[in-house]
Amino acid sequence: MSYLVLARKWRPETFGDVVGQRHVVLTLAAAIESDRIAHAYLFAGPRGVGKTTVARIVAKALNCAKGPTVEPCGECDSCTEVASGRSLDVIEIDGASNRKIEDARGIRETVQYAPLSGRMKVYIIDEAHMLTREAFNALLKTLEEPPPHVVFVLATTEPGKIPETIASRCQRFDFHRISTAEIEGRLSEIAKAEGIEAEDGALRLVAARADGSMRDAESLLDQLVSVGRGAVTSDDVARVLGIPDVDIYFALSDAIASRDASATIAALEAALDSGFDPRDLLDGLLEHLRNLLLVRAAPSPERLMGRVAEYTKHDGPSSTLAEDDLVRLAKIGIDAQSTAKWSTQPGLIVELALLRMARLGRSVDIEEVIRALDSGGTGTGGGGGPQKSKRKRVPSTENEAGGTAAAGGKTSSGSASRGVAAGRANAAAAASTGPSHVKADRWPEVLDRIRAERPSLAASLAGAVPSVHDSAALGLHVPNGTSFHKDQLEDRSNLSIMETAATAVFGARTRVVFEFGVEPRPSSGPAEREPGKDAMEDPMVRRVLEIFGGRVEERPREG
Repeated sequence: MSYLVLARKWRPETFGDVVGQRHVVLTLAAAIESDRIAHAYLFAGPRGVGKTTVARIVAKALNCAKGPTVEPCGECDSCTEVASGRSLDVIEIDGASNRKIEDARGIRETVQYAPLSGRMKVYIIDEAHMLTREAFNALLKTLEEPPPHVVFVLATTEPGKIPETIASRCQRFDFHRISTAEIEGRLSEIAKAEGIEAEDGALRLVAARADGSMRDAESLLDQLVSVGRGAVTSDDVARVLGIPDVDIYFALSDAIASRDASATIAALEAALDSGFDPRDLLDGLLEHLRNLLLVRAAPSPERLMGRVAEYTKHDGPSSTLAEDDLVRLAKIGIDAQSTAKWSTQPGLIVELALLRMARLGRSVDIEEVIRALDSGGTGTGGGGGPQKSKRKRVPSTENEAGGTAAAGGKTSSGSASRGVAAGRANAAAAASTGPSHVKADRWPEVLDRIRAERPSLAASLAGAVPSVHDSAALGLHVPNGTSFHKDQLEDRSNLSIMETAATAVFGARTRVVFEFGVEPRPSSGPAEREPGKDAMEDPMVRRVLEIFGGRVEERPREG
């Protein structure tokens, strides 16, 4: 077979051809020019970003007939042999398959021999993190003090697995993920040189799917050229890579933005019926939410995403989502993504996640709410945003005859007692205004609403005994309330939650009044025993009397 894939055909041959690793290239070129070549290098970074390629270029630069030079000629025997992988002075070792101590000993023995035709022997160990600890230990001395004609280059995608004893003996270079714009530019150059007709949007999709790997992008382009018979379109990319059409994601996000659960599930079912995997669909939805966010937040979204025009032209409900809402929706998707990865029912996980998204309340900018209130508004309306309306005075939570609460938002125990007493004193007067709308038997409904808003507050109210305090107030007796409970229950924000819940249940403005302390003994209880009778019946008291021969004497109480 004479065909050479694009990833190999367009492999960089000089430092100037390397894309996206300028910081590495400049440092290595300066070291070669100043003849400060290290004996060992560690190239770390994700897949397909040029680690092994740069190692080969270093080998060519050191052994070129015109070198050492930062611009290998590419024509001499040494350069052509390195480029074709036939050089006997450049030894490439796969760390995954040559990872044992015997392989390391073989390297240690062969480094003593001088290069056959070039100036330097270059050992390139790919996937170096796969070597065993014993193999690393066998290389320690050789790696630290190799012969002057030997250079080691260790390439790895997992630098954390390289022992510190090895890493400390190398100069480390961190290779970065290549940006989408840089990959797209390189693919455009390749397409022009190869006579490939490619849409700009198609190349951008390929670059985005490559996820920072130039090799992956070139392989995808090669695959698409075969499908399109010399031309690459956005439809080809979507079909070959299994990318759902953007309209599917807009249907999902529009239904979510409209808070329409049934439309959300219908859009999901339509997408799944098209043959898409639930996990892949969720991944695509997260990218879709990211694109919606980039269109609004990024100064140059075209550098970070594809199909910018489709997102800027869309005027559906998705375009009304605030940036904070998009972030919250993405958080739900990310949580579901990690769960669906290991679940046996990923479809169910995705359905639940989309329903959560559809039911998610919309965020409100607190500054806008404050401005609306200052200008005479009431805060937020049903749509989640500030709405202009006449300011309505809301009755405060204190009893009219009981004084106001403390300025800090919490009432003291004295003021609480005065409030309860004042409320009881005014109960008869309040009752004369009409029948009470407060129903003590509906307290469980109020508690359920409080629990949904603030579970910790509901837990503190678990033992409260409800009563009708007056025509517009719900009384709550907390028999075993501690000082902590009192502070928590009397907090202004907690009172607001309780009164809002009570108002919603009873259908009219309702205040909440507390009474703390042990419940009084019912008047219909058992008759009191004679003084000292209970003590005489206590077995422990009887035993003490038997031992000491004493008896219980009843003393008159003072006062």
